[in-house]
Amino acid sequence: MEVISLSIDDETLDKIEEIQENSSFNGRSELIRKAIENLHQEASDREELEGRLNAVIIARHSHSKEQKIAEISHEFDEILTTQLHSKLSNDKCLEVFHTDGSADEVIEFYNRLEGSKDTESVNILPQN
Repeated sequence: MEVISLSIDDETLDKIEEIQENSSFNGRSELIRKAIENLHQEASDREELEGRLNAVIIARHSHSKEQKIAEISHEFDEILTTQLHSKLSNDKCLEVFHTDGSADEVIEFYNRLEGSKDTESVNILPQN
């Protein structure tokens, strides 16, 4: 097994330790390997989506990042049918997007949100 060096900020390290405390992972390496495995499986599942795709995309972000999320969503106006914005506690917001368009466009929108440093979590729920 190859050993790699990984830089992690304090907040992420706290999350890793919290997960370890509440689960059965024997160490950080095992937890990170499982997280990568899960991300890989999710990406593989998305690659299988094709044709016209109706999906719900949910994104959580800090209130201060609302404008950045709006900028991304406006680039995909042609596939967005509905957007719901909710304010959560602790300066957090939740965006629920209903999309309808080509699978490539919907996945591109999801990837832009997921890859943005302005989102805390992003999930996609294909509806067809």
